[in-house]
Amino acid sequence: MEPSSDKLSDSISIKLDNLHPLSSDCCIYRVAEKLRSVNREAYRPSVVSIGPFHYKDERLRAIEEHKLRYLKHFLNRTKNRNLEDYVNFVKEREELVRKCYAEEFTLNSGGFVEMVLVDAAFIIELFLRYCGNEDLSGGNDRIFGRPRMLDQVFDDIRLEENQLPFFIIRALYDFAREPDLLDYPSFSVLTCKVFKFEEIELHPEPAHLVDFLRFCYLPSFPRPPPPYKRPFCFSITYLHKAGVKIVPAEANSLLDITFHEGVLRIPNIVLDDSTESVWRNLAVFEQCHYIEDPYIIDYLVLLDLLIDDPKDVEILIENGILTNELGNNEDVSNLFRNLTKQITMSIPAFLYAEVCQQLNDYCRSTWHKNKAMLKQKYFNHPWAVLSVISAIVLLLLTVVQAITGVISAIHK
Repeated sequence: MEPSSDKLSDSISIKLDNLHPLSSDCCIYRVAEKLRSVNREAYRPSVVSIGPFHYKDERLRAIEEHKLRYLKHFLNRTKNRNLEDYVNFVKEREELVRKCYAEEFTLNSGGFVEMVLVDAAFIIELFLRYCGNEDLSGGNDRIFGRPRMLDQVFDDIRLEENQLPFFIIRALYDFAREPDLLDYPSFSVLTCKVFKFEEIELHPEPAHLVDFLRFCYLPSFPRPPPPYKRPFCFSITYLHKAGVKIVPAEANSLLDITFHEGVLRIPNIVLDDSTESVWRNLAVFEQCHYIEDPYIIDYLVLLDLLIDDPKDVEILIENGILTNELGNNEDVSNLFRNLTKQITMSIPAFLYAEVCQQLNDYCRSTWHKNKAMLKQKYFNHPWAVLSVISAIVLLLLTVVQAITGVISAIHK
């Protein structure tokens, strides 16, 4: 029997009344299926769950007891605060933390507060141990005693779906630091040390650790003014043949790619097992949170344009720009080709629009192309240079001999 109109209206009204309120503080998002489908493992934690998205995941149960050990050690560091103090501290901020997530979670208040406290203390203790002088190579620490496990943990805490808001970790750290840890650095400085960036105080405060990484990668030059033009740039191989000199850049940011007077400067790129996951999660976060300032996405798009096949990778390696710890050059070119799949570019201006335009103009110049062809054909090897010089000398001697002969004939 179909429900009456009144009952159906009441049912819909209840659903409307229970809608999760949208918050401007939202900053932690679930990865869209179209992006996840390109490489699912790049977005999924392998050993540790942080926050509610992967809470109680059976695959990650093994480390839960160790997280509690970290909480216990954290409590032992702070003698003037007890467990109840920390529980109350987190509970007072529970709603602020919940508002940071793009989804509503059915986890009750007690479970949510426990999760936040355990995970925040785990990250704080992880960072303190990483930057401290303690000997953690023995059997008492299952993370630092196993280098591969430590790498996996650091990979996991850089995933967009595996985050706590930065403010709650920093606030809990400061709460513990006030009476007991005053000689410790600020949490921002501690985070910079962990991720090996210059020590800076972050203003405004990042949303979470993925946002922190993005902040540290921001370029030193501003975004160009609109209008937006679809980016186009010749590949590294084409640029090289056109005479563009490609050199490593001494830059403050990975994104500081510049072109000036025939020289393309690219900061060193190190490709290892974690690179793809880091870049993908930064790009996902920008797609959701920084629609008009997608600096990381612009960087990946430019690399996709520059690196079209293994030959491009080879040139970058030979010029000291790219360090390949992944495998063969074809794997690298495929990586850059796939990084921008399913990413939408809806921005007012491409960050590297001017660089691309300057490169394209340079390559289209007949003078530059002819000069490059001459150099690569006749001056690409010391013996070739000597051969050209010898030919020029021989030609000059022949000309001089001919002129001398003509002069002698005239005098006779």
